[in-house]
Amino acid sequence: MRAGAEKTMREVPMEEKVEEFRAQGFTILPSFITEDVLKLLRAEADELIARFTERGERAEDYWTYDVPGRATPMLYRIHNLEKQGTPGIAELFGGELQRDLAAKFIGERARPTVCAMIVKSAGVAEVPWHRDRVNVPPAAALNLSVYLDESRAENGCFELVPASHLLPDDAAPIAVRDRGPTVRVPAAPGDVLVHDVRLVHGSGPNDGELVRRSVITEFAA
Repeated sequence: MRAGAEKTMREVPMEEKVEEFRAQGFTILPSFITEDVLKLLRAEADELIARFTERGERAEDYWTYDVPGRATPMLYRIHNLEKQGTPGIAELFGGELQRDLAAKFIGERARPTVCAMIVKSAGVAEVPWHRDRVNVPPAAALNLSVYLDESRAENGCFELVPASHLLPDDAAPIAVRDRGPTVRVPAAPGDVLVHDVRLVHGSGPNDGELVRRSVITEFAA
C-alpha cells in the first residue's frame, strides 16, 4: 500500500472536522478511503474471517461468545490486527497516513496503540454502552474506524451521546445514554469515523443479513 500512499485518502475540509471532533467528540470523514485501498482491506478482512469460519482456526486474538443452540462460537472482534500477516492492514496501522490524520485531531504527534476489526455478522449481539477509557483528557486519544461495509440501524451502526467526552470521568454510561440525546451514525464503505475514547457510545444488534466490519485503530498523543 505504501507505493500509492499519497492517493490512499481523499481530501476533506479538515479544519471544520477538527472543530466538530473537539466539540462533539466525533466526526465522520465520508468516502475518505479510496476504492483500491478499500478493495485490499476488504480482501484481507475476508481472509482473516475465513481462518476462523472456514478453516477452524482458534486463537486468543479472535474474540467470541457462545450462543445457546449454536454449534460454533460467534465471532465479534479480531484483536492485534497489525500482527495477523495482512500487509494492507499493517500499513494502515503503522503508516504515516493514519498517524498524520490522528495528529490533526489530537493537535500533536500521535502513535497507534491498538488495532482491531469489529465483525458484526448477522445475529451478533448489541455492544453495551460504555466509554473506551477515561484516563486521558478530551482530544488526547481517539479511534479511527475505517468502514469496510455499509453500517446502518438494522445491522447495528455506531450510536453515541454527543459531547459526552467532556463529562467527568465518573459519569455512568447508561445514565448518560438515558439522559440523551443519542445519535446514530450510519456510514458507507470507505468512510472513516473519528471518535474520542472518552465518548459514551454503543451499538445495537445486527438484526439484518448484512455484515458490518470496520478496522479500528486507537491513537494517543
